[in-house]
Amino acid sequence: MPKIDITALERELAQGRICPVYAIVGEESYLAQNALGFIKDAVAAHGGNDMSAVTFSARDASAENIVNALRTIPLLGGRPLVILRDGGELAKEGRKALMETLTAYLESPVDSATLVLVAEKLDGRTRLAALATKQGSFVECKPLFDDKLPSWIGIEVRRRNCQMSHEAARFLADLIGNDLGQIVQAIERVILYAGGRKVLELKDVEEAVADTHQRDIFDLTNAVGERKLSRALSYLHNLLENGQPPPLILHMLARHFRLLAKAKEIAGRVSERGEVASYLGVNPYYASDYLEQARNFSKGELRESFRALYRCDREIKSSRLPRERILERAIISITQK
Repeated sequence: MPKIDITALERELAQGRICPVYAIVGEESYLAQNALGFIKDAVAAHGGNDMSAVTFSARDASAENIVNALRTIPLLGGRPLVILRDGGELAKEGRKALMETLTAYLESPVDSATLVLVAEKLDGRTRLAALATKQGSFVECKPLFDDKLPSWIGIEVRRRNCQMSHEAARFLADLIGNDLGQIVQAIERVILYAGGRKVLELKDVEEAVADTHQRDIFDLTNAVGERKLSRALSYLHNLLENGQPPPLILHMLARHFRLLAKAKEIAGRVSERGEVASYLGVNPYYASDYLEQARNFSKGELRESFRALYRCDREIKSSRLPRERILERAIISITQK
């Protein structure tokens, strides 16, 4: 079976098919948690219960205990469900025996039991990954690209028996970024704010979600795009003082400059706001701002801006310098003419 996403997994389980093995792999923890929840619910619907599930960690699990749990009918009956977390540990030298045992098990897994391997990263070239794909489902839980977020938001809203206009969903994606957990919290706030209305509009998102701190992130990215250094540093310090994490700030700056680069590509060729917004994948309200700010940078300066942001990302992850200083230095480098 090929690799699938969480939507395909949900559809597969809804049809009553439960595989003997699932590999849930990816860094997007919200999707991974949902995928695991879908599998648990499907097992429970087929006679399972809380006593059917056993959880191990690949850091210290015994291969014998895992296989025994898969081959043993639970005390209260139902389908055995074994969850093995921290699957990335299987690649380490000390876990080689566990990897080999699980690989041997997957050559001929118990059809009436289910093994769920959860890992942020799993080498797809290993025999274990190949067998998980062949005997069951390999569920990818990658962070979503920005252009996929509005559609995903629409799906999540429909799960809650509501609808959200595409304009509102795109604005919500612009506002929060690709942290799916935060997006879901925001969706629930908007639904609560709507007070029973089933159609959610842009105004609902603006009033329920766009708080001061989130607006300040856009104020910061706009100030940098306008090359107004003092204003940009003022917004940066305000964001940091109010607890906004530096990686989120850097992510939004990088996103902003990706949009400026795209706006630079169509400058002079496309001017109608709706067409610009469609090409950039942003709310039409902001389309002209991106075109105007793109004029502040030559193509060479945009390339240098990406290099500055890349250095900033690398230093935030590895340098002992205060993150505030690292971000300041990147902003100064980009805004200076």
